[in-house]
Amino acid sequence: MNIWFASGNKNKKKELSAILRTELKIPVDVGMEFDPEETGSSFHENALLKARELYRMLSARCPTGFKKGDPVIADDSGLCVDALGGRPGIYSALYAGSAVAFDNEKKLTGAQRNALLLEELGANTVRSARFVCAMVLLISEDRFYIAQETMEGIIVASPQFAKGSGGFGYDPVLYIPESGCTVAEMPDEEKNRISHRGKAGKIIADIIRELNGNL
Repeated sequence: MNIWFASGNKNKKKELSAILRTELKIPVDVGMEFDPEETGSSFHENALLKARELYRMLSARCPTGFKKGDPVIADDSGLCVDALGGRPGIYSALYAGSAVAFDNEKKLTGAQRNALLLEELGANTVRSARFVCAMVLLISEDRFYIAQETMEGIIVASPQFAKGSGGFGYDPVLYIPESGCTVAEMPDEEKNRISHRGKAGKIIADIIRELNGNL
């Protein structure tokens, strides 16, 4: 049995493989393009949308390595900042600053998004924020499990405090008080243990183990 991950992001594949302690396959591994339009209004709606789309593609094309009954995992995640009313939220990958809103045509680099986020927050003293991850384990079109978890933290006060070379995305600007560092400064093992994706992934991993004999 192979477990398929509905993503084109190799960083996410590496991270989730470590969390689940099993190698995942993503569409690009079998020469499939995968970039569904995320039209959901919540993290879990988008995660389920992606899981169903990959499930349909795999069932229709039957690429090498795919067997009927192989489960599909999908996630949708983002940064929710309290002072911004929960933005960028489900549009985290498209965030382009308050003046530009969300730009689907020209995605910015992680460093550019982080700079714009800190610029929009300015000197606002409300810095609480969290990473959110909704993860779906899809067994069939109408049989699935959803886990949603958070990683609570504080947005750093200014660009000089955005630190760390690990991780990706907004990791350098979310400071975790309990760990005394930003997410990007964390060792992979610690991040995978306490992160939003790590906690959701553990729930999904437990479900996979429980269902293993019936998949």
